[in-house]
Amino acid sequence: MRKGKTLFVRLGAEDVEVANGFKLYLQTKLINPHYKPETAAQCTIVNFIVTEGGLEDQLLAMVVRVEKPELEATKEQLTEQQTEFIIQLAKLESDLLHNLVSADSETILENVELIESLEVTKKTSIQIAEQQEIARKTEIEINVSRETYRRVAAEGAMLYFLLIQLWIVDHMYQYSLESFQNFFFKAIDKTEEFEEEEPRVAALVLMIRMTIYQWVSRGLFERHKQIFLSQITFRLMQKGILEVDYTPQQMSFLINGPQNTAAPNPLKKWLPDQAWFTINKLIEIEGFENFVTNLVKDSPRRCEDWYNELSPEDCSLPLDWRTLE
Repeated sequence: MRKGKTLFVRLGAEDVEVANGFKLYLQTKLINPHYKPETAAQCTIVNFIVTEGGLEDQLLAMVVRVEKPELEATKEQLTEQQTEFIIQLAKLESDLLHNLVSADSETILENVELIESLEVTKKTSIQIAEQQEIARKTEIEINVSRETYRRVAAEGAMLYFLLIQLWIVDHMYQYSLESFQNFFFKAIDKTEEFEEEEPRVAALVLMIRMTIYQWVSRGLFERHKQIFLSQITFRLMQKGILEVDYTPQQMSFLINGPQNTAAPNPLKKWLPDQAWFTINKLIEIEGFENFVTNLVKDSPRRCEDWYNELSPEDCSLPLDWRTLE
């Protein structure tokens, strides 16, 4: 707040004068903090949370460092070498420019030291360019080899970003990246060794998925375990890892459970209103147009018997709907 020409900030019950150039830095461990518009307008918010793509690259380097240490060491060496080349070229250009500016324009053609400096710079630049070309080709070959383990890193990044969203279900579900990495590498250590890379990668993916799921599940309420398992399943379906034919409309219906409250419930005796309203929205999806007719007119008794089964998911659906199994 401002009083006259002086700025104040309220700390507790007191107004404290703010000096010119004063800056306040606040940190939070909240994944997605929300601020009022008037607060956000006066602040610069810096988000240091890793992205899924960024984490995938980090995990890729870590996995390759474990699986192919010589490969990752060579890549790091090439990266350092490329940086040194850039610094060296910049220094040569700077020195050359300084010599040209400092040289006497009348005797510049007779300046042996300057001419020799030009020759050295030219020769060094050619050598660096040749070495950079070799390094680029080597880096391409290394990256091709590293990409073999991309699926392992992608699996880890996907699982981490799923589990850090569990705080939405219950605020006590908080997981650090450090803990996640600990179990990630435990899974790698437990995975069976193979001579070929492909079966090794497939085994790593499955072991990491199971290890992370078991670790997280131990800390979840029973009613929340199914949510986490469903999240993993849906994400694998989206990535095409699980080959399941579905449309975006079907997935949206499954997740959101939309309802149509227009039609009264004729099966109120045994079918809850919420289920009836949801069924009336289901018939808008291709392939389910006749479901209400079958349910109400064609076979209501058989549908009721199926509904009252102790484990209806293990029993055949009435009529032709049994083909959905």
